[in-house]
Amino acid sequence: MINTSVTCYEFLQRGADRNGFIVYYGHKLKISDFLVDVERCAAGLALLGLSKGDVVTLQLPTCPQALAIFYACSKLGLVANIVHPLVPVNLLAENVKKTKSKALFFYDATVSDEYPLKRLGQILVRCSISDYVCIRKPAYKLYSVMSGRRIRGLDTYIKLLKRGCDVTTENVGKTDDILCYMHSGGTSGSPKIVKLTNAAFQWVVDGMFKMYHPEVHHGDCNLATLPVFHAYGLCSAMHGPLCVGYSLVLVPKFDAKAVRALLDKFNVKVWSVVPAMLKKMLAQSVFDCKGLKNLDVIWCGGDICEESLVERVDGILSRHGTRARLMRGYGLTEMCGVSIVNNFDYYKKGSCGRPMPGFFVEIWDEEGNALPQGSYGEIAVSGGGVMSGYLEGEDCLVQRNGTLWVKTGDIGYLEDGYLFVIDRKKRSLKIAAVNVFPSQIESCVAKLEFISEACAVGVKVEGKQFVKLFVTLKRPMDSDVVIRRITEHCKSNLIGYAVPRFVEIIESMPRTPLGKIDYRQLENK
Repeated sequence: MINTSVTCYEFLQRGADRNGFIVYYGHKLKISDFLVDVERCAAGLALLGLSKGDVVTLQLPTCPQALAIFYACSKLGLVANIVHPLVPVNLLAENVKKTKSKALFFYDATVSDEYPLKRLGQILVRCSISDYVCIRKPAYKLYSVMSGRRIRGLDTYIKLLKRGCDVTTENVGKTDDILCYMHSGGTSGSPKIVKLTNAAFQWVVDGMFKMYHPEVHHGDCNLATLPVFHAYGLCSAMHGPLCVGYSLVLVPKFDAKAVRALLDKFNVKVWSVVPAMLKKMLAQSVFDCKGLKNLDVIWCGGDICEESLVERVDGILSRHGTRARLMRGYGLTEMCGVSIVNNFDYYKKGSCGRPMPGFFVEIWDEEGNALPQGSYGEIAVSGGGVMSGYLEGEDCLVQRNGTLWVKTGDIGYLEDGYLFVIDRKKRSLKIAAVNVFPSQIESCVAKLEFISEACAVGVKVEGKQFVKLFVTLKRPMDSDVVIRRITEHCKSNLIGYAVPRFVEIIESMPRTPLGKIDYRQLENK
């Protein structure tokens, strides 16, 4: 049983396999050395004048530096404000002002011009790929110098560690401290800064491993292809696995062929993904590889996962003779990324599973009343992994009988305790006073063998709401044939209001930074 009363830093110190390793750009970093760097990083942060409650911004991809700073913040009671590494400077300026950040760690490979950062009023610390590689270190150092406008004499991550080499810091972090700010689309659709505590992270990890109960052996690896700025990635794909004894294989930027090579090279037992990653590997014919035989489980969340994708992936896994299968789950940034998931003890086709231990789910009507099994309504979740609120003060938290619930903004229903997600509440369309759910249309169309991807959006013509469907194809086809077959298929499988009035074939879907289809761009097309 995982102790939910300790901080993430304390959990790391107690549970990590010191003889294990972290893989980064082909280099193996010993976890024992990583733990030393966490201590030095904490000392370096203290020497910068940072103290309990101060905010440190991480504009970093998935890398050892991001994890070391995260755990150092947990030890010192600092708040790690984790932002996308490619966030534009103007938006970064708004963010550091809103969060009252005092220091900014950035990555030289993603910031070509450092001078605009000087205007942010932050203590600037440069991180580099060369910090944690050996063989190609000179090449990466040269790249750092030559690839953009660099500020001379700027503080660096390595200098920070060296200064903290002989300094000891006290462990002052507490389990109920705000550990990090994560950035979410918000349950109502507008961007929000989510406050998450050490306790929330620990509660989610405890639930995950009570539900999964794996046997972890030295050398077993967790493949981390999700970004560190995503709650699901940080909590479920990095923090939890690292602290229960897995070695980590970090992927700073997803590349299908590179991920296949990592699956073949390392003993990967656990892999957390979003559907877009699997679709990309399948499209490039690189998913079916010899490394799959080592897998124990693939966790999938972060977006709607069609049953056709689950069946295709499970079929390939079965041919490799592994017990592994694709386990669909559900969660939000507001609950550290995951709270409901299928597993080997309970599994229901088409569902996102049941709540993990310590979590509860209900379906609510517009007045917040719990609905019976089988009824459509808004998904509400409670449990120890729920956020402390939004930084801006606006809330989606509802207190009922002393329990905090998150109104997720998603539409779904329960069947025998299993959650079925229909769509985002903000994506649902009203057509002739009837609720139409784009994801149902997309799932229906995805069953056609010539469809690669589909995205349904609302469009108004002379004040009336209709459905417009965007599709990409697996092979070239006559557009009239495509439209006719889609329309016939939808008429046979959907209510009339959900049949697309317009169908447009496009070469590729626009993507969000997390690889999801950016339906907002298509709404404005």
